[in-house]
Amino acid sequence: MKKLLIILLSAISLAAMAQSDVKRVAILETVDKMGTVPYLKQLMFRSNLTTAITNTTGYEGYDRTDLKEILGEHNFQRTGMVSDKDIKKIGEFTGAQYVLIAEATIDGSDMFITAKIIDVETARVIRNSNQLMGTSASEMQEGSQKVAADLLGVAKAQTNASNMKTIPSGYIDLGLPSGTLWKAENEDCGLINYNQAVNFYGNSLPTKEQLEELKNDCLWTWQGNGYKVKGKNGESIFLPASGCRYCDGKVFGIGLEGCYWSFTPTNDSGGAWLLDFAPNIVFMKPYQHCAALSVRLVH
Repeated sequence: MKKLLIILLSAISLAAMAQSDVKRVAILETVDKMGTVPYLKQLMFRSNLTTAITNTTGYEGYDRTDLKEILGEHNFQRTGMVSDKDIKKIGEFTGAQYVLIAEATIDGSDMFITAKIIDVETARVIRNSNQLMGTSASEMQEGSQKVAADLLGVAKAQTNASNMKTIPSGYIDLGLPSGTLWKAENEDCGLINYNQAVNFYGNSLPTKEQLEELKNDCLWTWQGNGYKVKGKNGESIFLPASGCRYCDGKVFGIGLEGCYWSFTPTNDSGGAWLLDFAPNIVFMKPYQHCAALSVRLVH
C-alpha cells in the first residue's frame, strides 16, 4: 500500500512539473484599424494561431472570449495599444506568461498580419512576425503556422488528421506520398555543375523520382519569373526561373527557364537527370555533368 501511495504521489508530482513547464500564451482579438477584415476571417486567423501554438511543444494557446471583457475598459479593440500595466493584468487574470497581439488588414485577396509576443513579467516584446497570406482556409492555416513559428522561435508544426509532425526549419511539407520535405528556397550557390552539386550537398539533392513526384503531384502556377508549386495539403514552394548555363558557358533563360539538378545519374557516366521548366511546360531530361544549374534540397 505504501509503495502504491509513493508511486501515485510521484506521478502527480511529475504531472505537475510537466504542467508547470507549459508556457501559456494569451492571444488577444485581432486588431483591424482599417475595418477591412471580416470578423469571420479574424476568427479563423485567431483560431488557427491558437491551434498552431498549442501544437508547439511547451506552449498552450489561450484565446477565451472573456479576454475581451477583461480588456474592455482599456478600449483595446479600437486602438490596439496595451500598456505595461495592462500586460501584467492580463497575466494575472489568465495565468499567461506571454501576450500575443496581432493586427490585420486586407488588400484585394491577401491579408497582411503583423504580430508580436510580449513577456508578461517584463512587458518587453520578445519577437515580431510579419506575414502576407491568402484568405482561403488552407492559406490562412499555413500563414497562422508561420506566424506562430516566428513568434515562438521554433520550426513550424503542422497537423493532419492522424498525427502531428515537426518540420525542420527551412523546409516545407507539401503532403507528398513519399513524405519528402522540400527546402523553402534555393541554395545560394547560384548555378553549379553536377559534380560540384554532389560534392557540396550529396544525397540532400532530390532524386529523379522525387523531382517527378513534385512535377506530377503538385499544382504548378507560373508567377512571372518562376513557378509556385502547391501540394494537395495547401502548402507551397516557389521555384525561380534562374536560367541555365550549358557546357558552352553561355547563360540564358533567366526569368524564363529553370533547371534543377537531381542526384540521379544517367545510365552512362557523363550525365544526370534534371528538372527543366518554362512557362506552360515542366519536364525531366538527362544532360551532361558540365552544365551549371540551380539546386533545391530535400529532407
